[in-house]
Amino acid sequence: MKRTIALILVLLVAFTAFAACGKKDAADTGAWPKQPVNVVVTAAAGGGMDNVIRIMNEYFVKKTGQSFVIDNITGTAGYEKTHSANADSYNFLFGTTTIFTSKLDGSLSFDWADFDMVSFLDSPYNTSCIAVQASSPYQTLNDLLDAAKADPNSVTGGITLTGQPLMIVQALQNALGYELYTTDVGNAGERNAALLGGHVDWILNNTSSCDPYVQSGDFRILAVCGEERYPMNPDVPTIKECGVDFSFPSQPLVFLAPKGTPADVCEAFNKILTEICTDEAFIKDMKEKLNSTAYNTYNVADSTAAAQKYADTLAPYVK
Repeated sequence: MKRTIALILVLLVAFTAFAACGKKDAADTGAWPKQPVNVVVTAAAGGGMDNVIRIMNEYFVKKTGQSFVIDNITGTAGYEKTHSANADSYNFLFGTTTIFTSKLDGSLSFDWADFDMVSFLDSPYNTSCIAVQASSPYQTLNDLLDAAKADPNSVTGGITLTGQPLMIVQALQNALGYELYTTDVGNAGERNAALLGGHVDWILNNTSSCDPYVQSGDFRILAVCGEERYPMNPDVPTIKECGVDFSFPSQPLVFLAPKGTPADVCEAFNKILTEICTDEAFIKDMKEKLNSTAYNTYNVADSTAAAQKYADTLAPYVK
């Protein structure tokens, strides 16, 4: 009898130790993330992309208890930093058009396919727009284009000579049948500054960047570049409505990871981002704070397919 009791006690102790070990292992391999997540943002602080990631961060904290460590690095340097970063599950890139054309245009020796996909986010609406000063003599897009056609050098457009702004202008010129005189004035914030200072006659920017200046009475938006009017700016016509057979796909946002990042981590991050982007409170914040509509979201496999389709769309306009 005593031996039986002793054996039972030994088994109980062994089971308790095994269970405790199991609990420890479960804690060690718990759900991602277990620490703050580094995100390189390839845009300046205060710009459109930066504003988006900071709102996303608020919801990421609510859902995971962890936060983004945001590192704003403009130009190609941000892409280079993440491309060479450790694939340790906590280094990511938040980028856009540049990484889809970087190999073709020679700006980098790699492109989006040399990373691991996390999430591709896009919109049914292209918010790229042509804006002028409120005091501009060009009351409509047709006024501006007529003047540019008559004397191209008399009308200067401010763009950035990389990425989607450059390709939109190239595609627009193809549709018009004549060239527009443009100059590189930098990122979204710098384009606004160039127009505000009268250094250019018009800029190609996005509505969320221009809207504060529209509201202050400094800018007017003449047209948007998408197939449809943007619901947040319903009074602004499309370029196609102005009589030019032209439209361009929306500029996406993409989360990428260094090659070799565990697939289950990319899947977990994708799931969290999807939950954030479909959260009604997030959608409301985007509308009220950034004048932006909801994003389309895709799983990892479909994000890869959508990214390839977007890259193929841009390829004809890469020089």
